[in-house]
Amino acid sequence: MKKSQRDTLDMTKGSPAKALLVFAVPVILSNLFQQLYNIIDSLIVGNYLGADALAAVGSAGTITAVIVQLASGLALGASVVISQYFGAGKKKEIRTCMVTISVFAAAVGTVVTVFTQLLAEPVLLLVKTPAGILGDSTDYLTIYFWGSAAIFLYNAENAVFIAMGDSRTPLYFLILAFFLNVTGDLFFILVCSMGVGGSALATTLSQAVCTILSFTVLERKMRRLGMGRADRWFDRAEFVRMMRIAVPAALQQSVVSLGSVCVQAVTNSFGPAVMAGCSAANKAVNLISAIPINWGNALSNFAGQNMGAGKPERIGQGVRVSLLATGAVSLSMIILMELIPETLIGWFVEGEGAQEVICIGASYLRVTGLFLVIFSVYIVIKSVFKGAGDMRWYVGLTLGSLGVRVLCAFLLAPVFGEDILWWSVAAGWCAAAVPTVLHYLGGNWKKHSVI
Repeated sequence: MKKSQRDTLDMTKGSPAKALLVFAVPVILSNLFQQLYNIIDSLIVGNYLGADALAAVGSAGTITAVIVQLASGLALGASVVISQYFGAGKKKEIRTCMVTISVFAAAVGTVVTVFTQLLAEPVLLLVKTPAGILGDSTDYLTIYFWGSAAIFLYNAENAVFIAMGDSRTPLYFLILAFFLNVTGDLFFILVCSMGVGGSALATTLSQAVCTILSFTVLERKMRRLGMGRADRWFDRAEFVRMMRIAVPAALQQSVVSLGSVCVQAVTNSFGPAVMAGCSAANKAVNLISAIPINWGNALSNFAGQNMGAGKPERIGQGVRVSLLATGAVSLSMIILMELIPETLIGWFVEGEGAQEVICIGASYLRVTGLFLVIFSVYIVIKSVFKGAGDMRWYVGLTLGSLGVRVLCAFLLAPVFGEDILWWSVAAGWCAAAVPTVLHYLGGNWKKHSVI
């Protein structure tokens, strides 16, 4: 392991354990700040605007997740290709990929803005958003997507930083976004009395500021590393190479989010209390699962760099380290989810009807907590397939897990009640874990390098 310049990390040399630890910790912290970013919205909305407002944000949040995951999926193509180019030492190709994906991201974000302004309310009606919260959900959705171009551009910029081993710079920008968002929430909701629309505006503005600053820093880093101007603004060959990874990843992540929208539709049918309870529980689960998910993201880039360098044997060492680290953390998180779930949910809602919401959310956490180690094994090993470029298995496993969850929710929840909503999450994890391990042990994923 060595630092080529400043925070750029070459993970093709030295101790895999040390490389992963140095790289993964900022990635994990970045996601924790992203989760806090979302949690603060829920805390302020739930405590100052009430349970109905929290339910409105939760319902709109399933729609925003579709677009955010689309942006993340498109950026993934750049991340996988650039990480392999970085491992191979190809600077010119890295610069070309960076410019190409940025232009494409800005164009897609602009198109998304137009469509979301026109279709926000019809989509919310499609997922059975109750009439009492439809207005708030629509306000949140339309204002949030004023910043669609910033969402897509930031994801593209972040992918380039991470692919080159710089996991610290994205962390710094997320910390900045966190404080901008908290300040904006308090100002727009408490001072300007804008309701849930104020929460969305705070998020939109903080994203826009960090996108502009991130682009400036990335440009300077490229020049410092000897990557001058690209020969052209858009390179068709590199675009096609990235899209071979990005398109299935974006479709997969969008389908996953659409699946969540489908589950949200079932959740909405049980009323505002279940909606609010599930929304709060999902925030807690996302926070608790941040370490295995983001350690897996770090492992993915570790795998990408070593595939590019022609060193697939190092990847197995990284997997063993990753399973030990995430397994230990998951076991400790299970204790929290089983012993104090009411306390965790209680952070997200107060006021009238809060006790019912807490009871529902605590039940959700107790069930999913039992399966957290299985989830960690599944998510860590699956990330290797992404870094290697084996997108068929990466996408297939994710969609298989989602399919089990959606089918359980649609077919069983109307019969057995809302408890099936959280048991379906666990069923999806278990269904995907076994084929994930078997495919990894088979070793065929090593044949899928994209460069």
